[in-house]
Amino acid sequence: MCETVAVGLSGGVDSLVTALMLKQQGYRVIGVYLQLWNNDSGEEVARLCRQLNIDFVTYDGEKVFRKEVVTPFVNEYLIGRTPNPCTFCNATVKWNLLVAAADSLGIQRVATGHYVHVEQKDTGWYIRKGRDSQKDQSYFLWGLKQNVLARSLTPLGACTKAEVKAYAESNGFSEVSRKKESMGICFLEGKDYREFIGRHVEESTIGGMGDIVDQAGHVIGRHAGLLNYTVGQKRDMPLRNGHPLYVKAIDVENNCIVAADKSDLYVDTLCVMRVNMVNWKDVGAQDISVKVRGLGLNPEGFAVLERQSENTISVRLQSPAWAVASGQPVAFYRGDYLIGGGINR
Repeated sequence: MCETVAVGLSGGVDSLVTALMLKQQGYRVIGVYLQLWNNDSGEEVARLCRQLNIDFVTYDGEKVFRKEVVTPFVNEYLIGRTPNPCTFCNATVKWNLLVAAADSLGIQRVATGHYVHVEQKDTGWYIRKGRDSQKDQSYFLWGLKQNVLARSLTPLGACTKAEVKAYAESNGFSEVSRKKESMGICFLEGKDYREFIGRHVEESTIGGMGDIVDQAGHVIGRHAGLLNYTVGQKRDMPLRNGHPLYVKAIDVENNCIVAADKSDLYVDTLCVMRVNMVNWKDVGAQDISVKVRGLGLNPEGFAVLERQSENTISVRLQSPAWAVASGQPVAFYRGDYLIGGGINR
């Protein structure tokens, strides 16, 4: 009897090819569509499942998605932080819901269209960067737990995007392979995040204009509302002696932006909270690299990690990072292996 796998399907080429590959490898595939937001692709996914000749189920996750992803996204911005909702969606919603859907169907294996490998080593289950460096998605997956990784299949880790599109075309899915890839944050639906937040909170909560101050506290300009700024930004910032200033910090309590020269935004230490590690013994390794996505620049070289509490790590960087904002995810690697991560304080 062939093994059954629940494949998370979105209507895009990546998840489609994942299902197609696993079916051709001999798995019995069940397509699972997670209903998370208003932009419903369920009918499209159902149609693709009929073409694939596989069973299809829809699993409702909108309530948990709003609680675990949308509400924290809004709240983080309101307190001057810069969140990355995709990280929390993967860690607390998508993969957990896919596992829950599989459990309800009596299925052990789950699969997604992420361009990563999932490998078991002596110290646990690890995510390894995919073959296509342009599509590597490991940065967003540091929050996945061992019980989820142990059940997961990610066949696209061995593929490039071009190969995936060609695979879809050769199997009669040209329309899907040529479909424009969705980019950005799904629930924003192409809209500006400030507009989205404005629709979800009282106007008085957002706050209005305020002062831009230098690091000594001297007023040097006015800002148009804190939501319009993030650490590392120079747009809409004043000049000093003809040179641009950058956002160094967002002071919500005093409704002001702290401005500084570009060189003042470099940091050589980070405090990372809400840490998830595959194996805490990895913290002592000497070959750990750090990745932070945002306006800033990733640090080069290795970092020294030191555990401060149950889920907090201090990070000493070999070379400084630039413009790392509070609330941004920080991922830790040893070579191609993702060993953990957390959120910059």
